[in-house]
Amino acid sequence: MLPGDLGAFPGQQDLRSELRHTPGICVLTGGQTGVDTTAAVTALRAGLAAHLFFPRGFRQEDGPITDVRRRAFRGATLHELPSPEFADRTWACVGLADAVVLVDPAGGEGCQETVRAARTLGRPLLSDAGYGPGLGSGLGEVADWLERHGVRLLLIAGCRRSLLASAGRASLAQAQVEKVIIAARQRHARLTSAAPG
Repeated sequence: MLPGDLGAFPGQQDLRSELRHTPGICVLTGGQTGVDTTAAVTALRAGLAAHLFFPRGFRQEDGPITDVRRRAFRGATLHELPSPEFADRTWACVGLADAVVLVDPAGGEGCQETVRAARTLGRPLLSDAGYGPGLGSGLGEVADWLERHGVRLLLIAGCRRSLLASAGRASLAQAQVEKVIIAARQRHARLTSAAPG
């Protein structure tokens, strides 16, 4: 079994089905520092449902999540996976998602694992690092990509905070995440306005 295959953790298939019934768009992230945190916080501010997936022990790059960081995710749902491995978490997130946006302005090693998982599991991939259609596109192109792929469960993944800081790319990553969330919010509005009331 590949890491993150549906069924790789108890209840994964049920969770995917449950998340797909969330009204509108649901943003998934890997719960790490950097892009994952930015995506979750930005999604919550935009009124989107956010689900964060952590390796066992609620691990982040520098240890278990702190209480201060948990408070930043107020309103999100935090999931602890049975495996302590970041790669297993990556595959589980990709397996749950309809499509993946990869924000990788610093060339993260973990981002390459996200690409492998997306390709293996057949998930559409939008990236800024030459792995698929580019994030350098305008907001309209990102919104069209979400529509074209019928995205309801959107995984936003990318570089951890320490890598973004050392490469001086944190603000670029922030801007890219914000563009994706604006496009996701537009799709969310269309989905929820079309839903039977």
